[in-house]
Amino acid sequence: GFYTIGPCGEELLSAAGHALDPETDAVALHYRHLGVSLTRQLRRDMEDILLDRARGYCVSRNDPVTGGVHCAIGSRVSDRDLEIGSGDYVVTSTLASQCPPAVGRALGFSVASKLLPQAEDKSSSRPISFVTIGDGSMHNAHFLSAFNLARHARFRRIKCPVVFGITDNGISISYKTDGYTRSLFNLRGDEIPMWAANGTDMLDVYDKTLRATEYSRKKAAPS
Repeated sequence: GFYTIGPCGEELLSAAGHALDPETDAVALHYRHLGVSLTRQLRRDMEDILLDRARGYCVSRNDPVTGGVHCAIGSRVSDRDLEIGSGDYVVTSTLASQCPPAVGRALGFSVASKLLPQAEDKSSSRPISFVTIGDGSMHNAHFLSAFNLARHARFRRIKCPVVFGITDNGISISYKTDGYTRSLFNLRGDEIPMWAANGTDMLDVYDKTLRATEYSRKKAAPS
């Protein structure tokens, strides 16, 4: 026998992509959350979107994102990304290694606004860093260190507009998580707010993601 993983089962999370600004926001996605990436690409021709994804699944050297790298997801948000780069960052891990860079990008936004003030004139929308994981990855050191850095930044009132999107079905591959996700975000004195959405309701996913992104965008703080 063999064990394999894929993005099936959490397609409704794609609604979260509509709450993100495709021009400014940085995105790093868990392997199950490919729908968010596809949503952000809807300005492109659907045939091209599907062809790029098929090339990614086949590890084709014609894949415009990875050039033929196994176990990696990412996308061209628009055709202009071939020249200017995309805010959809390539992720090569099934765990949480995308989280520390995501927090680093959020911290980098505030540095860039000071060193390169003209960068904010290109759009009226403040950029945020959006990163997703599954509930099992919450136990990984990559996530814990990233989450702690985001909390520390908030404690010190350092701008860090990162949004953690966590899907929690109560089963972390082989054991029950028993509501640990909610308990982590409800720590006394914690200044990172949480919006819990019903994962079977696409409109609720969109609404809660929008609230979280609007908070982080306005407050320049993690959520």
